[in-house]
Amino acid sequence: MTSNQKVPDKVLEIIKSRGIDERDLEEFLSDRPQLAYDPFLLTNMKEGVDLLLSAVDEGKHIFIYGDYDVDGITATSLLVKVLRCLTDNVSYYIPSRIDEGYGLHRDAIDRIKAEGGELIVTVDCGSVSKEETAYAHSLGIETLVTDHHNISDVRAEGVVINPKLSEDEYPFKGLAGVGVAYKLALAVAREREVPKPVMAEIIELATVGTIADIMPMLDENRTLVKCGLRSIHLGCRNKGLRELIDRSSLDYRNIKASDISYGIAPKINASGRMGDATIGVRLLISEDDKEIRECCEALLDANKERRRMQDEAFEKGAAMLDDEMENGDFLMLEINDSHEGVLGIVAGKLREKVNRPVVVISKGEDTYKGTGRSIGGVDLFKMLDKYRDFFKSFGGHSAACGFTVSASKVEALKNGLNNDLANMLKEDEKLLDVRYDYDAEIKASDVSLGLARALNLLEPCGKGNEVPTFLIESAEVSNWKYLKNDNKMARFSINSEDGSKADAIIFSGASEAYDAVCAGRVDILGSVDINNWRDEEKVQFIARHIMPEKSVK
Repeated sequence: MTSNQKVPDKVLEIIKSRGIDERDLEEFLSDRPQLAYDPFLLTNMKEGVDLLLSAVDEGKHIFIYGDYDVDGITATSLLVKVLRCLTDNVSYYIPSRIDEGYGLHRDAIDRIKAEGGELIVTVDCGSVSKEETAYAHSLGIETLVTDHHNISDVRAEGVVINPKLSEDEYPFKGLAGVGVAYKLALAVAREREVPKPVMAEIIELATVGTIADIMPMLDENRTLVKCGLRSIHLGCRNKGLRELIDRSSLDYRNIKASDISYGIAPKINASGRMGDATIGVRLLISEDDKEIRECCEALLDANKERRRMQDEAFEKGAAMLDDEMENGDFLMLEINDSHEGVLGIVAGKLREKVNRPVVVISKGEDTYKGTGRSIGGVDLFKMLDKYRDFFKSFGGHSAACGFTVSASKVEALKNGLNNDLANMLKEDEKLLDVRYDYDAEIKASDVSLGLARALNLLEPCGKGNEVPTFLIESAEVSNWKYLKNDNKMARFSINSEDGSKADAIIFSGASEAYDAVCAGRVDILGSVDINNWRDEEKVQFIARHIMPEKSVK
């Protein structure tokens, strides 16, 4: 089903509304997309490959230095896999989220020097590490930076490969850190023989990292992820990834981008959040079945502990919301004695609950560490950047931030941000209103396997090409049944006014939704999906929001 004549009108309308025109439609829908760019179009790629292969030829000890999130873990694993086909002198280093924090650090460089490191290749970090790369060079360590983050006037010394460089003319700027690392691997494979099974395996890792880092699911990323998912569907060459998929009760044969986002990425991320991201790397580079099982078990345990701590911190924060909102609409909540690695997630969940920008802070000796999440229309980075002089360290973007601030400055920071947001609300009184966006209206009778299969043409879905959201208006709900014991999830039936019926499920907020259901007819926002169980396909509507009727329009 690749021509627009075979695509249902409703699906074709959604595709066109997302800016995909007739010229790009075939490539967008293709099972075997061709859109990909020459890796040597990236500025400094030739210099980077030459530096890397010279180190290989000279027997130098190469360290891959990655970030502690899924993007960094998969990028590190990918380059280790490729370079170990060419040399035995490859090691890796992942800084601790808790003890070291993001980026390249002098102490880490000292450790790498002590272990005989002669070339550091960064992945998913390093673009602005001018002082740190200069320090490495002073110790006789060469550097090759591969990254995808925004880059300022401050730039790392040595070779830097980053599509965000001002002089870079690479056609697509949306690569993840692992995407840039994958491009480096492709360039290396042009110069040296890398076994085809390894090259097929690393695209699976690039796929996981790209999805996890919420990169645009458009252009070249779409090609990369489609090819990577196809490799996973055919059996999954990476043994550690296959084990994690199996242990997550997912079916590798039909796994989707959303399954990786919600079922795989959090488990890999948990290793970094809870303190030791190297577990994730070991899982993805190992060929030993025993080690793979042990690493997988450790990730599952870390993720369970992460969820427990996250829920505990969320409950603390939720109990503060009413009092904090009396002081203003920019919420700064102090949650102490909680694991630092979960506070960003907690800030995001609290933000969803009240539709306000939320910053969670935790007290140290004489400083507070903060992590924040914002809503559409409120640029968190811009708001905080006004108070840059308050911070000992600060970074982020419009939707998220992290900082360290002196304890003496916290109250002034909170007051200033609340005043700033109050002034923004004077200019736009609807700034904090909840916006319910959807792609199309449907009835329960439209929820069919035919529609669900047609919607699969839009896969892989993600940022810039989200899973289509549908509105079912003025529906009655019946057969409500809570799943498990916490009343967060429920199955039910949707009954449209025309008498049609559809099976549905809600995965979070079920008890709150039930209050609306008991009051009468409701508006339901959600997506249409296929539930595969024991090789049987059933269509279901996945509800995200259930509200009293007339709430959406």
